[in-house]
Amino acid sequence: MSASYVFREVENVKRQRAFISADIEYVNHRGSRFSSYQEEPGDEEKNYYKGLNRVVKEEFKGTFNFRVGGEVKFNTIMGRLGFAYYGNPYKDRDLKANRMLLSGGIGYRHHGFFIDLTYVHHINRDVNFPYRLEDRANTFANIRQTQGQLMATFGVKF
Repeated sequence: MSASYVFREVENVKRQRAFISADIEYVNHRGSRFSSYQEEPGDEEKNYYKGLNRVVKEEFKGTFNFRVGGEVKFNTIMGRLGFAYYGNPYKDRDLKANRMLLSGGIGYRHHGFFIDLTYVHHINRDVNFPYRLEDRANTFANIRQTQGQLMATFGVKF
């Protein structure tokens, strides 16, 4: 589901002063399915994919993802902010795997020329199972990662 609101003029883009938009989505990770690329797989392959799909259904859950962003225009200069959250797909509460993105940027547009500069800060949590131990359930590594990304865009409209 998405929603947006434009401040001031809606029809004439040059007269718009700001906007804000938001998205919310539900992702059913439990509904993911593996299948064979062969038209008629054998019984062994069918059983393999059946077991794999059973594990997906048992280990994963549905999640909500959220995104919100906005832009303010000051004549030829624009400022932008954004936030996104992607939920944890694992059923087990000990397995924490989610992502957040925070962004901010500035842009310049004049006479068909534009330049945009944006910084995105990623905050990721994930789990990794480098090996499995028979006598211990849930032997995993928690991974926490932060990363920054700076992006620039230049262009000319003609």
